[in-house]
Amino acid sequence: MRTYCLVIDDDHQEEYFETNIYKVLKKDHIELLPIFIRPKERKYMKKDHTGFDLELIKKDCIDAINSHNCTVVVSDYQIVTGSDVFTGLDLLDIIIGDHPYLYAVLYSGGKIKDAIKKLYKTLSDAIPSNQDRMSDQQMINVINQLKKISNINDLISGKGYAETVIKYMRCSPLALQQTFLFQLKEEYPNMKFKSCFPPFIGLCLNDIGNQIEKRTPLGCDFQQALIEQTMSYLIDVNED
Repeated sequence: MRTYCLVIDDDHQEEYFETNIYKVLKKDHIELLPIFIRPKERKYMKKDHTGFDLELIKKDCIDAINSHNCTVVVSDYQIVTGSDVFTGLDLLDIIIGDHPYLYAVLYSGGKIKDAIKKLYKTLSDAIPSNQDRMSDQQMINVINQLKKISNINDLISGKGYAETVIKYMRCSPLALQQTFLFQLKEEYPNMKFKSCFPPFIGLCLNDIGNQIEKRTPLGCDFQQALIEQTMSYLIDVNED
């Protein structure tokens, strides 16, 4: 089963991803492919050339996720110029708002403390220092900033996000499913299915793997049936 990682960074990440993520996971029969979004491309420049357009970048990110089986999104913190009013954190906040199931990683190409200082300043600016109580709107602003940070699964210093992505993929339910599909489709593709799920009796394991990969109703029912039967078996063999 093929899945994708959205990479948001103006620097070229092809070689890094190929060597440090794709080839490593491929050995575990996990195929994670990258989709690259480079926010400083000319097409994202505002028409008046005053900076980069967050809406255009967001649209391409959401379109990429909607058209692929994405499971992970990673972004540099400083995705545009220092004079632009948004960062990778703002973009990830928008993406996770639309796709909360994605595993989100924010990294800093520079020193991580610089990114943290910017986050701290944003929070500090939202909290008034000259009054005892915040207004409702000021409180909402602070909460919104905290929510952005809480939506990030990992914050990494530098651009070495490979270890984090690999660890997640190996531990995620998706990795288990991909290993299962590899066995069905690659190791025993022509074996005939004989028992435990009547609708699939007589099918080759490769055909069953295709149903699971396409998320057909029968494919989903089959996986649920396997879980239930495995649990029943574990209970039976462990009962006193």
